[in-house]
Amino acid sequence: MNSIWRPAASDGSLQPPLRQGGPAGHVPLQSKAARRENGRFELDFVRDGKRTAVGRQFVSYPFHMTRPFRLDGTIPSLLTVYQQSSSGGLYRGDKLSSRYTAGRLAAAHVTTQAATVVHDCYGEPACQATSITLAEDSFLALTPDPLVLFPGAACEFAVDARLEAGAVLMLSDAFAMHDPRGQSRPFARLRSDVGIRDGAGRLMVRDCIEVEGNALSGPASPMGHWRLIANILIVGEAERLPDRPALEALRGSSGVIFGVTQLPSAAGWGLRCLASEAISIRRLCDALFSTVVRAAFGHAPAERRK
Repeated sequence: MNSIWRPAASDGSLQPPLRQGGPAGHVPLQSKAARRENGRFELDFVRDGKRTAVGRQFVSYPFHMTRPFRLDGTIPSLLTVYQQSSSGGLYRGDKLSSRYTAGRLAAAHVTTQAATVVHDCYGEPACQATSITLAEDSFLALTPDPLVLFPGAACEFAVDARLEAGAVLMLSDAFAMHDPRGQSRPFARLRSDVGIRDGAGRLMVRDCIEVEGNALSGPASPMGHWRLIANILIVGEAERLPDRPALEALRGSSGVIFGVTQLPSAAGWGLRCLASEAISIRRLCDALFSTVVRAAFGHAPAERRK
């Protein structure tokens, strides 16, 4: 598995994920036109008095959104949105996009109701691009539940974020492998490319991961007996972020181990996690979210029920 946090290149550029075809002689079970969703999930969060509200929004199939929730009585500015899907997961050739914009002092938490299954993609990956723009002193936590990678699953994710002064961004992603037949067949490939820039457009952090399922299968797997992998980025100015001792204090969570690294450019913190089961990573991510919110707002958030 190739994974790296690195500072900006000299030209500050971000390259989009590469597209690769299936192996020679492989005959897909679906034609290229069989499935190709082009769903969009776009939300603008704006500050309205002491509260945050959804301004402009555009949601198309397969995405779905219910009403936003105000779950935190002690943090009235923090709005919670559950992103849902009615398609049953990610499929071959899906091209999905999300865009989140938070105005000055707006605060939002975007999560999902459950894990997302990535089905066999027959050599043509499902792709999702996410754009994030955070104005001065805004806050966004984007914490979806894990991906479940079925045999043959292939997916590519690109995140491009820009943060103005005082903004805080928490990003988490996790995945697990699962073979419904119980034959330990691997997924095909997972690729993620995250770029985070400051208000002037300078690249502060780039987090790239690319892994093939074969590399995580069998007795030589670097995962060992662990079943899930999670990556968390917490980005912003130090005054609004938890310090290292606050993060290290979460090591008591059962069924999970993690490491903490300071990001390049003193941009925040990065965590790499291994977990034995989904509930373990869920508990850790919930604890991290609570720690990040407390550092940014001075109060702990309410429980997010799913």
